[in-house]
Amino acid sequence: MRESVIVPSLSPGFIADGASLDALLLRLAAEPRVALDTESNSFHAYRERVCLLQISIPGADFIVDPLAVDVRPLGAVLGGERELVLHGADYDVRCLRREFGWDLGRIFDTMIAARRLGSKELGLAALVNAHFGVRLTKEHQRADWGRRPLKPDQLRYAALDTHFLLPLHDILSTGLAQGGATDEARREFDRIAAAAAHARVFDPEGWRKLKGARELDPEGRKLLAALWVGREERASAIDRPSFKVIPESAMVELARRKPRDEAGIRAVPGVTPHVMERAGEVIRRVVRDDPAR
Repeated sequence: MRESVIVPSLSPGFIADGASLDALLLRLAAEPRVALDTESNSFHAYRERVCLLQISIPGADFIVDPLAVDVRPLGAVLGGERELVLHGADYDVRCLRREFGWDLGRIFDTMIAARRLGSKELGLAALVNAHFGVRLTKEHQRADWGRRPLKPDQLRYAALDTHFLLPLHDILSTGLAQGGATDEARREFDRIAAAAAHARVFDPEGWRKLKGARELDPEGRKLLAALWVGREERASAIDRPSFKVIPESAMVELARRKPRDEAGIRAVPGVTPHVMERAGEVIRRVVRDDPAR
């Protein structure tokens, strides 16, 4: 078994203006196979956006900033018969179709290929370590990719998501061919490539699925339903993920305790000063000031 090493730093090209994008398009046009990944800000924003596109070709890695340059011309180059290599492609396909209307056409999903070949660990880091003896860090896994400027170490981290995909493709595609599984894998890849983009839909009855909701009395369930809707409205207004506005466990506990004053509200586990700063008005209105109660 080979010894694992931490991958050396990369120096990806950063594409943030029209001239650089045009040059990249020319390079990509000559490539039959391109590695692709995306970074979004779903962990930090209510309205998720694609904030980075990572692209690798033999001998070069690139980071494209869709917040700085119109990336729509990339869609024509990445579509068609050119094979795009992604890992866990379903999410990326849906995001790119939703945001830019892209049809990626022909893809190769290294996660799906590895699963068909019997790999027990399907994460990109595990596959890179197993095949190349390189350990990828998770240093920026929860980074806010929508914030600018981006730091050099963030760009290097993002580039690693595609840097190994092409050689990994070669290994896995050979394995599929040897096992007679290429056609089945291709059908699965094609199903993923055709995945529809799903718009965000809020379920006003979603509070019923929260842990502890069934144990509440009628007044508590009514209070939880109001908190559920109020949190969503507040999250949309300040463009933050709902779970960062009020934790679900805190909403259920508020509904259980039914505090009547500020001290009681703040005594509820999970209702931190930060939560009160973001959603105190919503909580006060629902649990104390709502005339319907």
